[in-house]
Amino acid sequence: MDIGCGGGLLCEPMARLGATVVGVDAAERNIPVAMAHAAQSELDIDYRHGTAEAMVDAGEQFDVVLNMEVVEHVADPQGYLTACQQLLKPGGLMICSTINRNPKSFAMAIVGAEYVMRWLPKGTHEWSKFITPDELYDLIKGAGLSPVDRKGFVFNPITWQWKLSERDLSVNYVTASIKQ
Repeated sequence: MDIGCGGGLLCEPMARLGATVVGVDAAERNIPVAMAHAAQSELDIDYRHGTAEAMVDAGEQFDVVLNMEVVEHVADPQGYLTACQQLLKPGGLMICSTINRNPKSFAMAIVGAEYVMRWLPKGTHEWSKFITPDELYDLIKGAGLSPVDRKGFVFNPITWQWKLSERDLSVNYVTASIKQ
């Protein structure tokens, strides 16, 4: 399941790789867009309007929960991550990416991405809601998951490419955790 699926940018490659994919988004307007694009690409993806908490209430469970760039937007990160944990089957994997909270992340994720590059609408992010890697690990553990890895996403503006980094978690980063 891809929670916060938006227009399906992550759901579609997962479906192409052979996964059975459920995409869920709290913004109802995103679902028809995702459905139309999946239909054009002849991909069978189950898109739904909803939240992680609503999926828990419906008794849904998944092998993998993709939780990309959502936790920094929710009102209750601990409650949200607990819902994500409840959505996992035993042994399930959650991949969670977010943005670190420091001066560099403010410059890159807000000033750079929203105002200079205009990759995102102005006001998309609230810097005070960004989460440090140690804070996220504590939240993940508090949700009953076991963190197993974290890596940074580093953008090189000269080569216009992203790369994974073992050490640089200063702006965007991703974690992997398992439900025991």
